[in-house]
Amino acid sequence: MQKNVTIQIQGRQKYPEGHEDQQDLLVSGRFYERNGVFYVLYKEAENDSTNLGEVTTFLTINRDSVVLYRKGAVNITQEFKKGVLHRSIYNTCYGNMNLSVMPSLVESDLTVNGGRISLGYDLFVDDKLVSYNGLLLNVKEDIPQ
Repeated sequence: MQKNVTIQIQGRQKYPEGHEDQQDLLVSGRFYERNGVFYVLYKEAENDSTNLGEVTTFLTINRDSVVLYRKGAVNITQEFKKGVLHRSIYNTCYGNMNLSVMPSLVESDLTVNGGRISLGYDLFVDDKLVSYNGLLLNVKEDIPQ
């Protein structure tokens, strides 16, 4: 059964030059489990700071991997499996980029009631290291009022 959830997203980037960035986002979404696999779906509204339109994000969470699908103003599929390099093409209205991720951390404590997903990974553009990244998603079931 699908559940309405609130998803707290915290992203961190540390760049080889030494500076760091952080983003925090709170979104509403849907969450469900089927045959031992968890699914999270949410939409991000158009963002004035990036000039991008709406993006739908869909995650599938298995025991040892997370697959992230983004569709809309940007399109990409990324797989996060510890120690496995995954290459993809990031499609935007500005053009395409070749992205790769090398995860060092892929953890989830999800249950049918929600939980956390933690990712740590190196991000490469055209095989050049761009940043060290952390992504934390905290999924909480909405309580009907």
